[in-house]
Parts: sequence; structure tokens; C-alpha cells
Amino acid sequence: MRTASLIMLSGLFVQVAHAADEIRLSTFPNVMLGTWAETAQQCAAKDKSNVVIEPARYGDGDGSCEVRWIDQSEGSRGINYAVRALCASASLPKKTQIVNIIVRTLGPDRAAMGRIYLRSAGSVFDDLKSYQRCP
Repeated sequence: MRTASLIMLSGLFVQVAHAADEIRLSTFPNVMLGTWAETAQQCAAKDKSNVVIEPARYGDGDGSCEVRWIDQSEGSRGINYAVRALCASASLPKKTQIVNIIVRTLGPDRAAMGRIYLRSAGSVFDDLKSYQRCP
């Protein structure tokens, strides 16, 4: 009986430790704010594919998204931000959809970003691209 209690208690500590590894945010941290592009040329040209990240929103030339929440966690290569947002298309602003993206830091002023699709077998990352912060 005592062994069973210790096993249950240790399982609880593992769950608490796992939950402590993830931090829920309502806005992007300051280190993520700014304009992000795939290339320096796109920064200079102010390309419509550039991603602009503000504290509680992000977007590109195709539309904008309002952050609902961000889960921040440590990854093997840096910090990961799993973002859930309500997005509107620039061409159809009244039509909204929930979008999940991942932003992975790759070093100072570098990040990978892409959509997350939730499947029965787990999460699938789509079109993860490398970005650099524009000056």
C-alpha cells in the first residue's frame, strides 16, 4: 500500500514538473517582436511575405492574426513558441479561422516558423521556414 502511494505521488511530481516546463503567455516576448523575412533582400524590399510580430498579433501581406495564447517551452535548440490565434485574410477580413503556428528560435535574430496541424497521430508541422529579423 505504501509503495502504491509513493508511485502515485512520484507520478504527480512528474506531471507537475512537465507542466512547469511550459509557460502560458498572452503576448509575444520582446525578443520576438519586429519584422521577420526569409532573406535580407526581402527585408529591404518590404516583401508581403515578411512576418510582422507585435505583442498580441502577427501577420503578413495575406492577413493578420490576434493571439489567443502562446505556450513557451524549452527545446533542444532553443525556445519554442506554440501560438494559437484567430486569423483574418486580407482579402476576406470578415472570415476568420483559428490557426496554430510554431515559432522556434534558432539563435540571435533567427527563427523557424510554420503552421501546426493537429492530427489523430499527433501534431504535424507544415512549411517550417527559416526567418531572420529585419533591421
